[in-house]
Amino acid sequence: MQQFRNNYATISCPVPTYLGSISYAFLAPALQEALVDSDSPFASKTHTVPGEADDWCASHAKEHVRSIIFTSDTDLILYNYSVDTLIVFLHDADISTGLKAYSPAEIRKQLQVTSLATFAYTLIENPQDSAKLLAHQAQDVDQMSARYIDFASRYITKAPTSVYLHDPDLVDPPRIDVRLSEYVHQTLDKAEFPQVYMPLLTEEPSQASAWNIGFYIRKLAYTLLPTMEYTVVQEYRRKAQGVSVQEVPIYDRHFDQSPVDNLESQMRSLISWGDEKSVSSELLWSLFGLSLVLTELNTPPPIPLVQRVLNCDFDNSWAFVHLTARLHAALYSLRMLLQMVKVAEAMFAPDAIIDPLNRQDIENARLRKTMSKIANHMSDFPSIPEVMGVPGQAKRILAEHDKLKELIEEIYRSAGVEVPSEQVSNKKKKRQMREGERKKKKAEQRMQAKPQVGNAYSLLENGNC
Repeated sequence: MQQFRNNYATISCPVPTYLGSISYAFLAPALQEALVDSDSPFASKTHTVPGEADDWCASHAKEHVRSIIFTSDTDLILYNYSVDTLIVFLHDADISTGLKAYSPAEIRKQLQVTSLATFAYTLIENPQDSAKLLAHQAQDVDQMSARYIDFASRYITKAPTSVYLHDPDLVDPPRIDVRLSEYVHQTLDKAEFPQVYMPLLTEEPSQASAWNIGFYIRKLAYTLLPTMEYTVVQEYRRKAQGVSVQEVPIYDRHFDQSPVDNLESQMRSLISWGDEKSVSSELLWSLFGLSLVLTELNTPPPIPLVQRVLNCDFDNSWAFVHLTARLHAALYSLRMLLQMVKVAEAMFAPDAIIDPLNRQDIENARLRKTMSKIANHMSDFPSIPEVMGVPGQAKRILAEHDKLKELIEEIYRSAGVEVPSEQVSNKKKKRQMREGERKKKKAEQRMQAKPQVGNAYSLLENGNC
């Protein structure tokens, strides 16, 4: 992003093809979302797993004969599989010419080694040696040494050991994005400081990080798991000119739930307002995301810019790029909250007994009730492609110009933000002045051409009776 900005140091920002796939900050969750959609033919075959996918693939292949693993990780070939397991690297998966597959068993046979892990170990120790020499050295590796055990233990095919991983309510449905799946995995594995890696947004690198938007929404999402034993979540996101850890102190068990109540109230009002105005869910939640952006900014963005961003009408400005990133941060934070509510609901026992004398039980019950209302409000929360446009893509008209302007202004007022006056360029001012003079001159010409008709008495004086 810094290099991209430096290449276009003027105010004009081109379509960011220079960034390639980086332009699509939410590509992975969007693809996952499409795969697990109930209408997708792949839904029943797609599973999101926590931790390293390698372990799950290797374990599955060991339990199922004639398995083929598609991967981009070359070290997946090092696991101890059955003889009929094949590995296909994604760069070799060209269906027009056929699939190029590798057999770990055949490779072991050709190298004359009992384990590819020993061969890989010698390769790391002596990368300059030939394959033949490495294979010979692999036979002499001390497999009882601490150094080797530390290396090879990574490639022992084993089923995931955490008990909770065998609970389908937590592992597969509800479907959650990978970064949240990893967060839940760390939490239930008793990590001291769970880490969440936020997507790298296409944004203006000289401005404050767009991830500042929606911070309190994510803080609430991190707080919802009932088994948490930590006080801080470490978010990896941009700060200034680099990526660093930002600590998010989560709420304690007896936190004031007024922020949750306020959020639920805001959403309830939003739904009611949207029904009254006949606003689509895509536009409604985009406008709610806008309200989250407005509360964090000292200077509100101009209405025309907001209109263009919502309709994905790229104007080649860095202001457009950064406001889009801020809106994406707000919407993705809401998405995280919704998914974490679903995880929390799956983890709480529906028939849990509440002690009316236990303050914690009462607070938990009230929190669950409020969060259930929030989940209900968000039941029509749009998919990523429906609300997260990419600068440079085709426009998507969520609402026509005048109606959208009216809705945006109402959002500004509801957020307690003064609607900014439209800034008119000198060129536009001159054009408006010329247009005004032209209309005035035309009106004067019409008046001169029109017969002067006075009252009835003037007609008598002129002898026109």
